[in-house]
Amino acid sequence: MNISITTKPTGRSPENKWYFGSRAEALDLSRPKYNRIGNEEDFWDLHWKVYELDYPHVLVFYTCGICFRVHTNDDRHAQFVRNMFTVEDDPWAHSSDWEIYHNTDYKIDTPKIYIHLNEKRAIIVGTTFLGEIKKSVFGILSFELPEHKVLPMHCSAFTYEDSTNLMFGLSGTGKTTLSSDPDYKLIGDDEIAWNYEGVNMIETGCYAKSEGLSPETHPTIFDAVERAKSNDCLVEENPGEANARLSYPLSFVENSWEMKDLDHPNNIFFLTMDAKGVFPPISKISGDTVRRFFETGYTSQMPGTEKGVNEIRPLFSPCYGSPFMPRDVDVYSDMLMHKIDTHKVNVYLVNTGMDKNGVRYPLEFTRQCVKDAIVTGREDNSEAVLSTLETLIERK
Repeated sequence: MNISITTKPTGRSPENKWYFGSRAEALDLSRPKYNRIGNEEDFWDLHWKVYELDYPHVLVFYTCGICFRVHTNDDRHAQFVRNMFTVEDDPWAHSSDWEIYHNTDYKIDTPKIYIHLNEKRAIIVGTTFLGEIKKSVFGILSFELPEHKVLPMHCSAFTYEDSTNLMFGLSGTGKTTLSSDPDYKLIGDDEIAWNYEGVNMIETGCYAKSEGLSPETHPTIFDAVERAKSNDCLVEENPGEANARLSYPLSFVENSWEMKDLDHPNNIFFLTMDAKGVFPPISKISGDTVRRFFETGYTSQMPGTEKGVNEIRPLFSPCYGSPFMPRDVDVYSDMLMHKIDTHKVNVYLVNTGMDKNGVRYPLEFTRQCVKDAIVTGREDNSEAVLSTLETLIERK
């Protein structure tokens, strides 16, 4: 059935997440807002209280070779999981690698997301925000996959003109919108893994912002939403709010890619919603400039993407997804640079924000910049772009 939900809070709560177990020693503790080690007794105290509650919905899915079993008491969140992942028919016919207990009825003053890396169990309580489930899964994968030489990425993937392309960007930068261009075949809109064979999708669903959605501005997303409605599986989250979103299966995107796996990418695009207007609309970058942008992840954070964010503000988010990338930044950047060098990948910085006059670049203009870069390429502009970035870092 189609579902509409108003959540509390209306965004993620990264400041309420803790990790547990001896494996947590591998966390990057220089980012304490997102990576904190909790007390073992606190985990088990909450775990047994939540474990003993009723869970009418138990859902199992595989992603990147890891089996997750999600227990939830909430019909709406169960539908969200079905939209975002390929759920198996029998949840007890599979031996899970990770168990996630999600309960919206448990009474607690603030959200708590507990992840035990040794026991491979996660607890989500005190929040009805849908994104906590998918981002907990991605955070777990971002910890686990590097041990298997697989790079987890907060990015979308699509094909165009016989090329495979990745697009990195935080919420609000236009990643989902740009990747859902009618001329592309969409592989995945938010989370992708890159292994020795190529790239593959982590999720089989979309979680798109709905602000300004219309058949004129976002035809691919609009049509997918209408198909989800007609199939009684659309999940509408926080309608009318700054972080309003829609969840629907990727299969309802008309030009989505039917295969889960693809070759190594030809092009990578880093999106920055530059509120200061200091970067050109698109620039080709290479070498140290690529590493520096990936490790700092300069953009502007959009209202509603996290609890308490009510205005546009500059943000430096390592790996273009700091809340979900718990290991040292070098772990991810070293893997990325090695893959870029090995497979001769072109890298571009795309400003989806403001020009020097404070006017936001039109969507169609940015789309054309990306397509032109894929087809014809551009001259390298690394030196000037890196100089601008370093100035921003000095002033932050």
